[in-house]
Amino acid sequence: MRVGVDFGGTNIKAALVEGAGVRAHASVPTRGEAGPAAVLDNLAAAVRQLGARAEVVGVAIPGEVDDRGVCYRLPNVPGFDGYPLRAELERRLGCPVHLENDATAAAVAEQRFGWGTKYRSFLLVTLGTGIGGGLVLDGAVRRGRGGFAGEIGHVLVDSTPGAWPCGCGLKGCMEAYAGARGLLRHDSEHGGSATEVRQIVDAGGQRAQRLFDFLARALGAGLARLNNALDLDALVFTGGVAGSFAAIEPPLRAHFAAHSYAPPMGAIPMQVSKLGEHAGVIGAAWLG
Repeated sequence: MRVGVDFGGTNIKAALVEGAGVRAHASVPTRGEAGPAAVLDNLAAAVRQLGARAEVVGVAIPGEVDDRGVCYRLPNVPGFDGYPLRAELERRLGCPVHLENDATAAAVAEQRFGWGTKYRSFLLVTLGTGIGGGLVLDGAVRRGRGGFAGEIGHVLVDSTPGAWPCGCGLKGCMEAYAGARGLLRHDSEHGGSATEVRQIVDAGGQRAQRLFDFLARALGAGLARLNNALDLDALVFTGGVAGSFAAIEPPLRAHFAAHSYAPPMGAIPMQVSKLGEHAGVIGAAWLG
């Protein structure tokens, strides 16, 4: 069996993976405010909780890493810019480590075991603390020249002087509005986590629907602009908020169609990942 880790901005999830199935799993809080060393100690602890010595570990991270295993940036977890992530993890885990952007890793799983069996070209959209994307074109996962393909959360959706700041350092990004912190800012004028958004969603009612409508406005505009360039076969959604896709889909489709170049592009299939909350760890496990 393979070991996969989904290193999220809020929680770190580790799993023993066999095929598309999770045989055992563990989860710990990320606690990014504690600094990189403490975060990686938490990650190693989650792997050890699985109860089996790992021969190789795949880790999906909420940012970018180069071929040397050096982290370029983790916008929602401070302190990792230029950090030797692979070396530090291999020292803690005592085995080889493969690293990949979390959305790209989830796209690896979806292409192999999920909607990739039906659609040859699709964008996997992760909805959570941030907004990520994994791009599959003509049956192959695309990483891009530097491994940074799929950073869809940083597509510009607001160019006005009052555009909201994003964790990447720019303003007006789709993630600044449709990510967890943006949704909570819209809801109550303060930042927050994907867990807090999920609590509002689970409670339902008008407050949750206002969040869905706000998310759909930013997400629809950003994703339509991407599809205008790519003309994909489908959009596939995963992440915590994707669990409420039935409530999000109607306003999302309306805003997506309004920004689409042509009517057929506005009618693109929209699906929820077949792999659910385990897409990240399954994809990570299949990196090696």
